[in-house]
Amino acid sequence: MKRDRKALLLGGAVWVIAVWGIQAADQIYELDPLLVTAERTVTEDLKTPSAVTVLTREQLMQTGATGLQEALKFTTGIIIHAQGPRNISQGTMSNKVVIRGVEKGTLVLIDGVPINQSGRYNLEDIPVETVERVEIVRGGGAVLYGSEAAGGVINIITRGTRENMVKTGWGNYGIQNHAVSAQLGKLGITYTYDHTGKIDHISAPTSSNSYKYFNIIRGEHNNFNWRYNFNGHLYFTHIYGQNSDHYRYQFASNDKVYKNELHGTKENLAQLHYEEGNIKASLFYNRREQETRSLASSYSKTAYTDESRGIDIANRWDFGLHSAMLGFNFQRDTMDKSVTGVPGKNYERDMYSFYGQMAYALNKKTEADLNLRETWTGSETAGNNYSKFTPEITLMHMLDSHTSIYAKAGKSFMMPTFSQLYGSGNIVPNPGLKPQHGVHYEAGWKKNIGNQSWRLAVYHYLIKDSIDANTTNYPTITYTNEDIRNTGAELTWTVQRSENFSFYTGISYSHPEKQETDKKGVKGQWHDYYGKIQYNVGSVWKSGKLTTAANLSFLGKRIRDAAPYKSFKPQLFTDINLSYAPNREGRFFLNVDNILDRQDIISTSSSTFYSLGRNFMAGYEYKF
Repeated sequence: MKRDRKALLLGGAVWVIAVWGIQAADQIYELDPLLVTAERTVTEDLKTPSAVTVLTREQLMQTGATGLQEALKFTTGIIIHAQGPRNISQGTMSNKVVIRGVEKGTLVLIDGVPINQSGRYNLEDIPVETVERVEIVRGGGAVLYGSEAAGGVINIITRGTRENMVKTGWGNYGIQNHAVSAQLGKLGITYTYDHTGKIDHISAPTSSNSYKYFNIIRGEHNNFNWRYNFNGHLYFTHIYGQNSDHYRYQFASNDKVYKNELHGTKENLAQLHYEEGNIKASLFYNRREQETRSLASSYSKTAYTDESRGIDIANRWDFGLHSAMLGFNFQRDTMDKSVTGVPGKNYERDMYSFYGQMAYALNKKTEADLNLRETWTGSETAGNNYSKFTPEITLMHMLDSHTSIYAKAGKSFMMPTFSQLYGSGNIVPNPGLKPQHGVHYEAGWKKNIGNQSWRLAVYHYLIKDSIDANTTNYPTITYTNEDIRNTGAELTWTVQRSENFSFYTGISYSHPEKQETDKKGVKGQWHDYYGKIQYNVGSVWKSGKLTTAANLSFLGKRIRDAAPYKSFKPQLFTDINLSYAPNREGRFFLNVDNILDRQDIISTSSSTFYSLGRNFMAGYEYKF
């Protein structure tokens, strides 16, 4: 109860500061039009028929997070699921960003190119320093962006021109974060290093895991990112990431070590982009090497290498108030699996897509869009090939120059990954797993009032044969097909009162449910899962050379996503970030995360993993 009262007081304090700032600030300040790419072309957010959140680099930095996974935890409509605090993840059980209750439905793009491999995207490995902005499209986006976008799309736009900068930060729990970047003519480079020290009891010993718990010995992340601009139309980017997270699994009764494992990942993401006029094209190559080594006396190693290579090309034609777009995408996925003492296994498949959009202006205020995608696969090693046609129709109407309404209906489709079909690490193979397919409905209202913006969205979806992780025998995981559905509403309010003060708040209510299917294919009862109520609030205010940012995110009415579907305590994330710039070249910063020192549960399955206790990082950044 005391912590709940503290939370209410803290949330109230942010509101008081916001109201004071709104009343005290200049009344003339107006919002600039927000441009987004949710429709695969640049449009104003006010004229985009989707629920979109845009986070700039400055806003991401003001969360105090060093990795993108942590930076998104204050965003409306997003639930963070993790099996390790901060930027740490447990091998193939990587951290997740859940949008509108669809766990296996978040498609992550870097500069418009998908990076999902075997259902993983490792946002914790993407440093905030390398990001220019993030566009989050909530709701099924599979028609325009392809498989795996049943819940939503996160498009990470990387930095073009880099700052000449060095930064260092140090904190408790062995936290270190260092970065350097430079622009050398047409070449921009950024390197970051992140370290977390020993953390005891990051999980709870329960009967479901034979009363064992996890400790973190250390976590290290290296990232090197470079971009070369050939000219105004052509550029190449490459990201190399390497991380190592050391976990110990111990008995609660005597602290005897049951497992002592080192989880490592090496990642290479290479992209060549071309854009001129209405033509956009990209070539890409993604490679993720994941390895788990047992450090016990009986040495063993499990390794997986995922590779994706492909091409995407699209062109748009304008016909006055109307337009049409046609695109083609090809992607070849491969996975090599090797386990100590077991013959290696290789899997591959080719995926093809034609997609298009017809945008027709019914009049100067109303537009109807028809989005279409045909997806099919070939050359799948075990013969699991798929074909699916997914349409979507949207209607957008401008009530006036500052107000719009929209409605949309569409279908989604997602294929099982190699690891879900054929196993990896602690994942048991299920070659009979079906692809999931859903129907999505959404309506929204958008309004800009001077320096304020209001956004309201209501939605409903039903996904058949949703690919779900069964953790009954954790840490062993089996993927099965289940039906899920959700109905919800999201309301956000943003105020940019002046250059010195901004404020945002968001609230969402939803009712996510799942229907389990037994081994004989008989469907059972519907069960609630995840959280139903989410509230976010934050503000940024500048006074002279000091900038202060505060963020709070509450998630309530939480229910485990595994049988027996028990309810568990609410989640409350808090953070305050201070930045003092004595001159244009340098700034001192201090970030305090988990201000109330809560032991929040950051997992939603049968296991219980905890957030990091109150932690801080202080440092200095210098630009030259």
